[in-house]
Amino acid sequence: MKRSICLLSMSALGVVLTFTASLIRIPVPSVRWFFHLGDAVIFIMALLFGPVAGCIAGALGSSWADVQMGLTVWVPMTLVIKGVEGLVVGWIGQDQNGSWEVPSLIAGSVVMIAGYAVASVFLFGWPALIWEVPVDLVQCSVAMILSLFLVRNIRKRFPNIPKLKECAEWKKSI
Repeated sequence: MKRSICLLSMSALGVVLTFTASLIRIPVPSVRWFFHLGDAVIFIMALLFGPVAGCIAGALGSSWADVQMGLTVWVPMTLVIKGVEGLVVGWIGQDQNGSWEVPSLIAGSVVMIAGYAVASVFLFGWPALIWEVPVDLVQCSVAMILSLFLVRNIRKRFPNIPKLKECAEWKKSI
């Protein structure tokens, strides 16, 4: 029961932080596109607290932000894409020594870029890829750099984080 509450708490924190970071939109000049820092929060949650917390934070926080911004057509796709992104990053990056952090972030970025490329083609056709893929590449690159910097500093300054991760692991909460 205690582990379930811990997982719920970490996931709820991730949802709120992802939602907030996704609402801080950075416009791309001369295009009606934008990028945000929601992916950085998804990466941080997944690396610090595991795949379930990353999945929940990504799926619910990002979808909630899409609803808030009036982008409801994207909600079902965002729910799946961002959820899988957080799950992949958390699953691959589970080791304690951090050697799989970068590969996990690359894999999560590939999931996000490919997912939104397919969704854009489905919604708007092939020409949408001209704008979608470069913006997603920049967004994921910034998120990777920022999340690596923050995760490493958080682990240095808060040595109890691994205990919270153990508390928030799904397999132990069942």
